[in-house]
Amino acid sequence: MLDEAYAQSFIRRFSGRPDWNRPELWPIIHDPVRAKQRQWLSETISRLRPDQQTKALARLEGDAQQFLATYHELAVCALLRDSTLTVDFEPELPWKEKVLTPDIGLRGPGGTLGVLVEVSTKFRTAAQRDAELHWKELRGRVNRILRPLGLTVRDLTHNPGQPPDGRLSRRIEASLRRWLLSTRTTLGSTCVVEGYAFQVVVLLPGLRADIATPTGTDWYNTDMVRKAINVKVSRYAELASSLGVLLVVVLAAEPAMPLSVEMVRSALEGVQGVAIGLDPFGFGPISTGPVHLNERNVPAKFHSALSMVGWLQPGIDVPGSLTFLDVPGAARRPGDSFVQSLSLE
Repeated sequence: MLDEAYAQSFIRRFSGRPDWNRPELWPIIHDPVRAKQRQWLSETISRLRPDQQTKALARLEGDAQQFLATYHELAVCALLRDSTLTVDFEPELPWKEKVLTPDIGLRGPGGTLGVLVEVSTKFRTAAQRDAELHWKELRGRVNRILRPLGLTVRDLTHNPGQPPDGRLSRRIEASLRRWLLSTRTTLGSTCVVEGYAFQVVVLLPGLRADIATPTGTDWYNTDMVRKAINVKVSRYAELASSLGVLLVVVLAAEPAMPLSVEMVRSALEGVQGVAIGLDPFGFGPISTGPVHLNERNVPAKFHSALSMVGWLQPGIDVPGSLTFLDVPGAARRPGDSFVQSLSLE
């Protein structure tokens, strides 16, 4: 679908923009180094209906948040391609005088709907959501740097956690630009600028650099994972039960978040668990505060409509990998047709 005709149209529409203001999709279309990434995305989109292709492409051309969410959804679609079920991207399903659009529907022979899949991309603590507002100036400037590397940032001054002002952000951007565009800068590289320490922690799938905004020490616990799953389940549990289909939630955490398939597994098993994002450069006392855990180690309880939980480890040259975990108390469980080529634990 990302063929020569689309590529030429895309380049005509966006080539007049400043480099930093082009869509995240730009290097995937334009850069020969991204050929493998372009190939699997193109093959995945080509298997969708024409109207779904249009929707997927429009969102890939949208802002960074739309791009990442759609990228993860298409990665899940690509990883499900070997099952005997047909992928239906954001199907429109009538329900109680309205239309619901789960991320993915999987249909069996004859087009019968068998599975609803919801993909959760945004996974942040309340502290991170608040920090994004304060660090908006520097993050926006880093987004202008055209190298897709994800950074962490830590304040090395005696007043940690305070974002730089506009003038200081401009000086930091200039230094980071030289550093990030250097061929010597890669995963694990570090740079200290104006009292702030930056480290490259992940390769990003799009066009530009980004920062995981700092909140001191970030705590992630299994209760948070269960809440994230329940948010998705609450939207589609009744629909899935009414239609008699499976409901699957796939978690795909944002870059630099200390979440893993082990944390998801612990959440489903009811094991108390905490992941801590420590400041690798900081000094002095770490932040403190209450951390809520489940009262005892018992299997998690979800709506019976939830059949499985998946963990997406996204990739760039390849879609990534999917691991599916069993859910205690599920009313409907997947058959071999759904999991024949997947990792079900």
